[in-house]
Amino acid sequence: MKFFLLFSLPVLYALSFFAKQVPQTDFTSVNPTATELWDLKDIKFATGLVDWRNRPIDSLHLDIYYPPGASSDKKYPMILFCHAGGFEGGKKENVMAICDRFADEGFVAVALDYRVGYNKGDLNNCVSDTAGRNAAIYRATQDANSCLRFLSAHADEYNIDTSKFFLGGSSAGGDLSLTTAYVNDSIASIRFAEPYKRLGGVSSTGNTLTNKFQIKGIVCMWGAMYNDKWIDTNYRSYPTIIFKGTDDDGLPDSMGYFHSCPNYEILFAGVGIYARLRNQNTPSVFYLLSNAPHPAYDDKFCVQQSACFLRAVMAKRAYSGSYTGYPSSCQ
Repeated sequence: MKFFLLFSLPVLYALSFFAKQVPQTDFTSVNPTATELWDLKDIKFATGLVDWRNRPIDSLHLDIYYPPGASSDKKYPMILFCHAGGFEGGKKENVMAICDRFADEGFVAVALDYRVGYNKGDLNNCVSDTAGRNAAIYRATQDANSCLRFLSAHADEYNIDTSKFFLGGSSAGGDLSLTTAYVNDSIASIRFAEPYKRLGGVSSTGNTLTNKFQIKGIVCMWGAMYNDKWIDTNYRSYPTIIFKGTDDDGLPDSMGYFHSCPNYEILFAGVGIYARLRNQNTPSVFYLLSNAPHPAYDDKFCVQQSACFLRAVMAKRAYSGSYTGYPSSCQ
């Protein structure tokens, strides 16, 4: 027994010595105070508003979708994705599935409710309240701005990297993402003159926050903008990925009237936006799907290509290109 003890003690000492020599940097350290982040619903970001009929609106809310396994000790890029509905309807829950897909790609995805409504009339037969539609677009722009101010102010709380803010949307939401990115008070006082005078400045409603934010890129799924000259590298020009169908009966191929009605607003869509971005040497990708209506591509494909493009923007290696069909543009 004494022999065994005499023999084993040096061996145990040697093993304990070598165990201490194992470099700790070979292992991934885990922050013991970090917690997993879970999706959040119905966060109030705006109050004290009125709708298109001048009726009070108690508040507007947003939902936040986190990447799987997201941790409280990290910050993540954010995309605010705006729902469709022609500025006459729709709600944040409509983009739950696409926000989940962006979250799976590593983004904090945010869906918002914004004010909708105007006298739509018979839109397809060129009978509609165009002034009311113009005001509806402007109200939505005010709401998206108040949402972005709120997210900037609470970025630490929601684990958002404010240097990586992105905008996206489909249909009217695509319009809204472009309008929110490009329209400031100077532009609004001209393009949205009547609602600007009546409803106040772009950042004058919803909350009193003054936090600034900077958009790094845009995802536009079958959306449009109201003046391609807003895209100007001397002022603002954002990397953008665009999706559109050739048989979209509401949007022009490049430039034209909404629903081909001369009493409606002139829009720039699809290749018209892409051409202006390329003219300004701004990275951009354009997808066109033959024989496709409004909407065109499926959500899965749009998110995969968009996430790849936005990651390239973040890495300062953004790329450009025009594609038809379903080829991957990912670089």
